Amino acid sequence: MSETDSNRKSDVYEIDLIEIFAIFWRQRKLILFGTLAVTLLAAALSFFIPKTYRSDGYYQLGNPEKRIKKDENENENENENENKKDNQEALSEKKKLFIGLPITLYNKRAPQFFNPDQLQFFASTEKLLGEKDLNEIKAGFQTTAAIEKWIQPWYAISRGDLREFIQVSNDESNSVLGLKFSYEANSPQKAYSYVYFFSRYVQDCLLYVSLYDYIKEEYSVIISKLSENENAIIDLQFKLLGNTKKILDIKAILNKYPEAAKIESRQVVSVQNKGFRFLAPVAQLVGIESALADQRQELAKLENKKEMLGIRREYFSKCNEALNKLDRRGKIIFSQLKSIKSEVFKNKDFRKGTVKEVVNDLSIDLQVFDLAFFTNCRFISGPTFSARHIKPVKRNIVIFTWLISFFLFIFLALVLNWWQSNKKRIKSF
Repeated sequence: MSETDSNRKSDVYEIDLIEIFAIFWRQRKLILFGTLAVTLLAAALSFFIPKTYRSDGYYQLGNPEKRIKKDENENENENENENKKDNQEALSEKKKLFIGLPITLYNKRAPQFFNPDQLQFFASTEKLLGEKDLNEIKAGFQTTAAIEKWIQPWYAISRGDLREFIQVSNDESNSVLGLKFSYEANSPQKAYSYVYFFSRYVQDCLLYVSLYDYIKEEYSVIISKLSENENAIIDLQFKLLGNTKKILDIKAILNKYPEAAKIESRQVVSVQNKGFRFLAPVAQLVGIESALADQRQELAKLENKKEMLGIRREYFSKCNEALNKLDRRGKIIFSQLKSIKSEVFKNKDFRKGTVKEVVNDLSIDLQVFDLAFFTNCRFISGPTFSARHIKPVKRNIVIFTWLISFFLFIFLALVLNWWQSNKKRIKSF
């Protein structure tokens, strides 16, 4: 063997497993008793680590929109009187509410209850939690992400299902059936109370947004319809005035030409090489009076509609004022709507059909909101009240500590052996 090969062989560091195991055997007491001591210490300390309890609840959401859609095959020329239903049937229709919110509607309303300012405002005004918990909410829920950690949407169809069923639209067919509330605290009572607080908070936020949209939309629609109604009344009055004047003119002709009353209704008069068919004056008079009767009937309907729209405008204008004055709590606004209804109809004559129809319609709307947010919005699972804590998990602590300490003492044994072997060399420096 050449000298170069022997030098290369001397530079190679060989690991002697027998020597390593011999080191471990010599330091076996350090490894075993050290690992055991650290593990027992960790197990003892785990009893003093604050316990954490968790509460979960699945909360169903209600939607105040009607579930009824007009049948595509329904005859559009069906008589209006046959289509009109009494108030009891209308209420039963409006009771058929959607369970859950469409994705688009949820995305529109979710920012309301993911707003940290709104959460802290609701907590401070409703007093559902103690003073200490209120301070914890102010400190721990300062961002949207902090709220989203404990309030998560519960979808009707999972994303995995959407991949398999191509025909299901993520925005249209899927919906948020409800929300999953969770919270972790140092006691099961506290975790339970926070989950219940979240449910009341979300319910109030959704009620506020729905009432806000309802009041603003209804008020805008009423103003628009009142304008259209006024224009229709003016146009119809103009036609009535014209037909009334035409009747007077025809009667004047009949008085001036008595023989005109005897003209046959089928007589044809030719004017400038063009033929025109004219009705006899008496026939024209009957036709105009018949048109007048229809127009008076239509005017009466428009006047009734105007009266109903006027009552609704009075009601929703007061609701709109209350909405701008009151704080952003749905429960307060909803109770105010009932008070405004009583105030508006206090001096109204309920024997009139217009008054009765408007008050019944508004009562049904309020019942729909009551059903949607105080009946359909409810827990269908939970909130749980767990007597067993989720943290700390003593078994995991013991296993993790044993593994870490075992390898740590093995490394320490190698270090001690190296120190003893090289102690003289180190001191010589």
